[in-house]
Parts: sequence; C-alpha cells; structure tokens
Amino acid sequence: MKLLLALAALMLLLSAALVGCNRPVVLAGVPSDEIPPDIEWVSGESKATRTAYADNNAVPEQDVIPAYVKNVTVSTPQELFDAIAPDTNITLKAGVYDLSTVTASESQYVIVRQNQRTAPGGVTAALLITGVERLLLQAETGAEVELVTPEIYDEVLMFIDCNSIALSGITAGHTVTREYVCDAGVVRFYNTADIAIEHCLFYGCGSIGITLWECSFAQITDTTITDCSLRAVDLSHSTDIVFTRCNFIDNRAYGCVIYGNVSSVEFIDCNIAGNRSLEWGAVWFEGDVLFERCVFRNNALIEGNNALNEGSEPLFKGSGIRLRDCEIDRDNFSGYWSDGAVTDLGGNILT
Repeated sequence: MKLLLALAALMLLLSAALVGCNRPVVLAGVPSDEIPPDIEWVSGESKATRTAYADNNAVPEQDVIPAYVKNVTVSTPQELFDAIAPDTNITLKAGVYDLSTVTASESQYVIVRQNQRTAPGGVTAALLITGVERLLLQAETGAEVELVTPEIYDEVLMFIDCNSIALSGITAGHTVTREYVCDAGVVRFYNTADIAIEHCLFYGCGSIGITLWECSFAQITDTTITDCSLRAVDLSHSTDIVFTRCNFIDNRAYGCVIYGNVSSVEFIDCNIAGNRSLEWGAVWFEGDVLFERCVFRNNALIEGNNALNEGSEPLFKGSGIRLRDCEIDRDNFSGYWSDGAVTDLGGNILT
C-alpha cells in the first residue's frame, strides 16, 4: 500500500510539472492559443506571429508567461475603471460607457481627468492608464461597445509607460455633435511597446484618431478612423508600426490624413478616401514608411464647396515614402508627390 501511495504521489508531481511546462504564452493579455491567426507582427519586409515575437525577445520568462491572468467582465464605466490592472483580460458587455461618469479619482494604474496634472504635453484624458503590462480590452462577442466622453479637451483613452496593450472590437469617440470643436484625440499612447488594435472604430470630432509617441511594435488591423478634425493618425518618434486593412475615411482633416516622424512603418491593403479640407497634402512623412496595395481616392484640398489652397500641395510630401502596387487618384492636388519624397517601387496606378 505504501508503495502504491508513493507511486501515485510521483505521478501527481510529474503531471503538475508537465502542466507547468505547457502554460500558454501571454502577449497583450491574450493566451497564444486565442490569438487570431491573421494577427501578425511585421518588421520591414519580414513577418512573424505575435507568439514568435514574444519567444524571440530578450524578456525574462516570468514577464512573458505570467503566473496568472485575470478574466473580468464589466458592464459600467466604474467597473471598467476598477478592473484595469496588469495581466488582465477585460470583456466589456454591450453599451455606451461614458468615462466622464467614473466617480473614483484614481487607482494604482488609472487616473481620471480631474487628477491629471503631469501628462506629457499637458494632455488630459477621460481615463489615463499608466504602468500597466498585458492588458486586453475587448468587446463581448457580438456586442456593440462604445467608450465616450463629452469633454472636448480630453482624449478618450491614454496609455503612458505601458507594455502589451490590446484593444479589440471597441468603438470610441466624443459625444459632441457639433463639428470640429474637439481639441483632443481619441486614443493616445506614450512610451508604450507591443500594441495590438483590431476591429475598432475611432471617430471625431476627436482631433486625431490614433496618436503614437515614442512607441514601438504596434499592429493595427481592420480598424476604421473617420470624421477626425485634424488628422487620422499621428506617429512621432516611433518604430515598427503596421496598419493592415485599415480605413482612413471622411476625415475633415485641417492638416493631413496621415502624419509621421518615424522609422519602419507599413500600411498594407489600406483605404485612404473621402478626406477633405487638407492643407498639407494627404500624407506627410519623415522617416521610413511603406504603402503597399493601398487605395488613395477622392481626397482633396477643399472645404465645403470652396477651394482651399487648390493645386498648391502635392498628395505626398516629406521623405522616405515608398509606394508599391497602390491606386492613387490625384484629385485637385498640385501633383502626386514633392521632389525626393517618394520612391516608386512599381506596380502603382496613377490617375
């Protein structure tokens, strides 16, 4: 009997060890066996799955494979505020979440706008999330989830000094109905690495749909940015950013649609269309950016029915812009690109 008990104990120990060896890799709060196969990290011309990215990085194992992951379901802005923490998957039930109604002033990881005094550039947000790793905010399957604020000087969400942040199935914007009165954007990231955004919709009057400042390794997939009042995307001092199958449409951008001062950025199979009131062209980039199989159509330097700088700006300006297999309609711009701005890699259709 003692021998049988000893053998049973040994089997239990071996079983526990095997289970420990097969814990799922967690990146951005999502176990690797739950990451959709079409979500990829792209760096330059090479591609690797997010799981491979986690495996190949020189990060201590305990940081890549946490001992636990919390799964929380929320249905109110206050519950969302209370749930935000590292190593947490937050599922939001259907509804409109007015983030300005959160009653608490701050937690260890979240600061509401009334207590924000030191955000970079003096920018405030309905929720400022800081120092969090491996956080996923996702809509419940089939649910329509909208994060909003009525405050025109606040970002809806802002992340500072975070790592492995994922947003999935989220709509976000300002509730203001008047056009172009917002002086803040929708989603902003500072000094944050490993960002995944998929199946989201960000809308104006927010000034900028997505802002990345000093960020690295971001994948934005199947996401739409529309009706923003300054530009759709602002990328500054960031690297290794990929937009795949994204739509930048119907922005009333008093500047340009896409702006960047970055390295190693790609736009793949994206649609840039119907944007108006452009003063600086549609794309202004300094750095290294590739547009591949993208469509540029019906973008114009006009405001309403009145010409604004008509014919005075090219569609692309800056430097380090590469184009491959794109369809480009010049509309009323002075030309396709300024001297030295673009390298034509072939296959582009210019009309």
